[in-house]
Formats: sequence, C-alpha cells, structure tokens
Amino acid sequence: MRQTNHRPGVVVIGSDFRALGVIRSLGRRRVPCVVIDNLPRSAWFSRYAVKRLRWHGPMGEQAFLEFLQRIASEHHVQQWLLLPMSDETVELVARNHEALAPLYRLVTQSWDILRWANEKHLAYQVARELAIPCPQTWYPGDESDLQTIQAPFPLIIKPVASLRLQHALRLKALPARDKEELLAQYHLASGILAPDQILVQEVIPGDGQTQFSVAAYCQEGRTLAWMTARRTRQYPIDYGLGSSFVEAVEVPEIVEPARQLLARMRLSGMVEVEFKYDRRTNQYKLLDINTRPWGWHTLAVACGLDFPWIQYCDACSDLPAIPAPRYGYRWVRVLTDLPAALQEMRAGTLSLRAYLRSLPGKTTFSVLDWRDPLPVFGDFASAVVRVLFSSLARRRRFQSRPQTPHTGNKRNVRIFVK
Repeated sequence: MRQTNHRPGVVVIGSDFRALGVIRSLGRRRVPCVVIDNLPRSAWFSRYAVKRLRWHGPMGEQAFLEFLQRIASEHHVQQWLLLPMSDETVELVARNHEALAPLYRLVTQSWDILRWANEKHLAYQVARELAIPCPQTWYPGDESDLQTIQAPFPLIIKPVASLRLQHALRLKALPARDKEELLAQYHLASGILAPDQILVQEVIPGDGQTQFSVAAYCQEGRTLAWMTARRTRQYPIDYGLGSSFVEAVEVPEIVEPARQLLARMRLSGMVEVEFKYDRRTNQYKLLDINTRPWGWHTLAVACGLDFPWIQYCDACSDLPAIPAPRYGYRWVRVLTDLPAALQEMRAGTLSLRAYLRSLPGKTTFSVLDWRDPLPVFGDFASAVVRVLFSSLARRRRFQSRPQTPHTGNKRNVRIFVK
C-alpha cells in the first residue's frame, strides 16, 4: 500500500475499541490506517481502516515480530507510525526497539524506560522515592512468606505485570478473604507466574466513586497536556478488567503526583496514571500506569484533547496547539456498562433510577458513532466469539482437572470476559 499524500500512515496493532478511537481520530484527518489483529474486533470494521491484516497466533511472540518486519516492505508501510494498543504488544515493540526502528516511526519507548511504569513493583518504588502514597504491598518469595503478612483482610494477589494472569484467567487480581483463601489463591497464581512476579496488596475500600485517573501526553517526562477523570463504573465491579463509565471531572490533587512520576520515569507519549482515594487516610494512592491508549481515551477527545492526533503530530515534528480540557463530559462502553450496573444493583450500591440518571448528558460512546456504524456490529460479534471461546476453555480445564471428593464449602472463582 502506497501513501496517497505527504503524511505517513499508521499501523495499528489491535482492533478493539481503543484502536477504533485512534483510527477514527486519524482517519477523519485523512491519515491512512492499517489495522492488524488476530481476532477482528470493532476497529476492523471501521470505514477508516484502509487495510486489514489478519495474524494467526499470539501477538507477543517472535513470530509476530517477524511478521511486523516482513509487512513493512510487502505492504509499503515503511516509516509509518507503529501504534501498539495492548500491554502485550507495547512490551513486544519496546523490547525490540532496535529491530523495528529502521522500519517504522516508533512512538513506543524502549523497554529499559517503559518497564519502570509497566511493572508495578518498579512503579511503586519510584512512587515511594517521591513520597507518593501507594497501597500497602508485600512481595512473598514463596508460600512461607505469606505467614509474615500482618494485615486485615481482604487482600488481593496481583501480578507485577498483568499480562500472563489476564491471559490465563481473564482476571487482573485474585481476592482473598482469609488466610486459607490467600494460600489457595497464591497456589493458583504460582502455577501461572514466577514467585518474583507475584505481589500481595491491601484492598482500598470504595467503589468507582473513589477511582480517578490523570490522562496525559508527555515528551521525555515533560507533561504537555493533561486532564483528570473519575472511573465511576468498571466491569467486573471488583478489580475490573476495564472501565465502563467514566466522567471528566477536575481532581487537581492528583495532577502534580502524576506529573512527578512521569518526569522521574522520563515517559513519552500517551499515558494514564490511575489512583484510588483512600478515605481512611485521606490520600490518593497510586494503582497503575498505562503507557498506551487507555480504554476511555475518546472521552479526552470530547473534552478537547485529541491525544492520538497530538501523538501523530508530535511524531511528525509538527506538534499542534494544545487547548485546556473542557470538563463535564462522560464516556460509556455499553457492552460492559449494562452488566456492571446489574452487578452494582445486586450488590446494593446502585439503584435503577441512579443508573438511568447517569446516562443522559454530554456522552460519548466507546464504539457507537452514526458516521461510522459498522463497528457496533463487529464489537458485539467479537464479544460473542470471546465468550464462547472462554466458555469452551473453562470446560476443557474442568474436564482435565482431577476429580476430588467434596470436603466443604468451595469458593466461587469467576472468570470474566472483557
């Protein structure tokens, strides 16, 4: 594929709703967009995708790297921007910076920089150096170290980097309500992760009303644009895989800590810094840092900060004027917000009336756009396919598991599909 104008195009790795927001932003400005994925999702069906390349297999392995190297010349996309959408593909590009840099314009930094944001224990280390509050966290080297943790339950077990746990269980964290369950969940995690990749963390009480983010665009740690938001609902409601309802609200208390983190880590590009407000200590505590387009980045577009366009222009050495954000907008991912609302209603934390009242207003949707309607159908179809494959995988795991007699109450383990 050859360029039809003087601008380089973009190769987007992934086709979910995050990718859809990116190619809509750029495609409307006549930037050609190529989409790559191993499962066609919403962006695959967008009118702004000029070419779609299907990959068969995992997207974090050597074979996919070789595929990216090969298509640069085969599809005439040399020196186009390469935009990974997931943690998995961000790490692949970051670890193979030298191999990909001659072929593409990379907006992803090398792994020696990004790992300080992507690996939680390193991010928390930087936060402690800057006196930025974090959840109380333990790093057990083995099962015996669990006995030394003196903290009230519930606790959660999380991976240092969430990729492998999400791939295996479609979960970001494993909850533990007592020592027995902590041990059981540690056994489950240690079957998937190396001991140095597991952490135990306190649970900060509070629902989505206490979850906040700073969305930012940076150059070598210098924050050029930012806005804040409340991640009001997520799905699943406990330790969600992603936000489903986000509101653009001003939270000035988290801006400076986020800017300090981004400066110390020398990060560039689109970054989201997640916090949770702990009412017990009156502190905003750092949770995660995302070094790629986050789920609700199109809310920022509605607020006047078109981060994909800012990133594109910056990569082309033509940074545009950046306005101050407009607040009061909201973002909804209908596919997950409906089940999230039902979960909150069952838990007694949300009424039907309150849910309905939250929807009208200045609302932007993750997928729905009448100017580009087909992604809605693709999004729904791909969700059905993922649910079917997840159910089949769970059935196979259950059938292959040795059967043991019932010895007491069993904890329910819920597997969710984003």
